[in-house]
Amino acid sequence: MLGLAASTAEAQNRYAAIAYSKSTGAYGYGNGYPTKEAALARARQECGRSDAKAFRARNSWIALAVSKTGGFGWTQAPTAAAARAGAIRQCRLHSPDARVVVCVSAFR
Repeated sequence: MLGLAASTAEAQNRYAAIAYSKSTGAYGYGNGYPTKEAALARARQECGRSDAKAFRARNSWIALAVSKTGGFGWTQAPTAAAARAGAIRQCRLHSPDARVVVCVSAFR
C-alpha cells in the first residue's frame, strides 16, 4: 500500500526548470512537467547553449536574476514574490545590480 501512495504522490508532482548560459546571457525554461528530467530538457532546449547550467523546482516557483557584470542567482520558493526576491538576493552576492529575467511556476 505504501508503494501506491508514493506513486500517487509522485504523479501529483510538477516540475519547472531554468537553464542559463553565463557566456551569452541566453536562458530558457520549462514548466508544468511531470518529471524533473522533462523540465530540465525543455529548459536546456529553449536556452540552446551547450554551456548552460540548469536548475529545477518541484511544486514551487523558480526565478533567475542576472546582472550586467555577469553575475546570476536563482532560487525556488512557494510564491513568485519569494522566488524573485531570493534570486535577486543570490545574484547580489556576486554583483551589485540584479534583475529578474524569468520566474515560472512548476504548475504553469
